[in-house]
Amino acid sequence: MYKCLLVFLFFKLLVLISVANAAEIRIATATNFYPSLEKIKFNYEEISLNKVIIIKGSTTSLYDQIIKGKSYDIFLSADSTHVDKLVMKGKSIDYEKDKKSLVYAIGSLVLWRADVDSSQQLREQLNKGEFNKLAIANPNTELYGKASVEALKALELYDSLKPKLMYANDVYQVRQLVQSGAADIGIVSRSYVNQDIHWEIDSYLHRPIKQKAVILKQSKHVEIARDFMQYIQSPSIKKLIISDGYGYE
Repeated sequence: MYKCLLVFLFFKLLVLISVANAAEIRIATATNFYPSLEKIKFNYEEISLNKVIIIKGSTTSLYDQIIKGKSYDIFLSADSTHVDKLVMKGKSIDYEKDKKSLVYAIGSLVLWRADVDSSQQLREQLNKGEFNKLAIANPNTELYGKASVEALKALELYDSLKPKLMYANDVYQVRQLVQSGAADIGIVSRSYVNQDIHWEIDSYLHRPIKQKAVILKQSKHVEIARDFMQYIQSPSIKKLIISDGYGYE
């Protein structure tokens, strides 16, 4: 009985020590990756005892906050451009030796509307221009928007559809515009509508949507941030990211 009590107290002490050493990291993420990051956060907190706080927003707005000194540990961008700028400005630190940024996911574009019977119906609607408004992310600030324009041009539809385009802050807002009826159809990230009927836009029609992650120089928990960056490269998390509609390098 006495030995059992000692063992119990020993393990309780280990738990208390682990909790005491646990840290909280703040991750700024593009809205399109938020649903996936919520799952990753849950799994990571289970195995590490560290806490993850998620702040979501458009890539451009989060980048501006970081430049102004907002205290985040990790930035998960919806593109590579904003992360590359942070690296060039000296706002990042290595997540591994001599490695500043990580491509954690590759986005896919799909044409989507909630009330359709088939993907072919969506494709025909796009080709015939049988709609009033097509929502896309802002091509001036969002890579998903730039890729949408590139795809429409490759399909030789851009010139005829340009008057019908409605621009959103990001692909999350594109989805909201279609759901509300403000737009008839929209080009969104496949991750948002993975289980819905959609028409997938071939990746060769636009430049790759490489989403990069970086540890920020102002991080107060660098080792925990590095641990998380390693975690999102693990086989189980890669599998999760792919199942959510992304590609992986």
